[in-house]
Amino acid sequence: MAHEPHGGRLLRVIAVFKLVKAIVLFASLVAVFNLVHHQETSIFNWALRLHVDPDNRYLGEILAAIFSLDTKHLSIVAIGTGLYAVLFAVEGIGLWLKQRWAEYLSIIATAGFIPIECYEILKNASVHKGILLALNVAIVAYLIVDVRRSATAVSSSHVWLPDN
Repeated sequence: MAHEPHGGRLLRVIAVFKLVKAIVLFASLVAVFNLVHHQETSIFNWALRLHVDPDNRYLGEILAAIFSLDTKHLSIVAIGTGLYAVLFAVEGIGLWLKQRWAEYLSIIATAGFIPIECYEILKNASVHKGILLALNVAIVAYLIVDVRRSATAVSSSHVWLPDN
């Protein structure tokens, strides 16, 4: 089976995955700020528009957590979420453009969060968390193989010629 050249289709799929994660984080950041600045009546209307049961236990827990944050903690969460979204966007754009630095950045950033994801699964296992962990491990493995394969191809293409 012939392997695809650097920047094949799988790299584009990973780029789209990273970009979707960035968009979801940016959208959630905007939604949280809209929820915080509007009171519970607009939250109820928002839940109805999204066809979410306003009495849903998970929605209640999320909203309780958001509304229990003071301004300082909300700012910290917002900054962290924003930075994480920017990181995903940079990774996604760089991978889409087939930039080698983006592969290294994605390897480091994604691998860096794998221990945290493992801890989260041990603390409170879910299928969702397991799937995300498996995807991230697969992404790191693919990128490492792709970087090594490309480095080997580049080093074998250099031919030493003596100076005349």
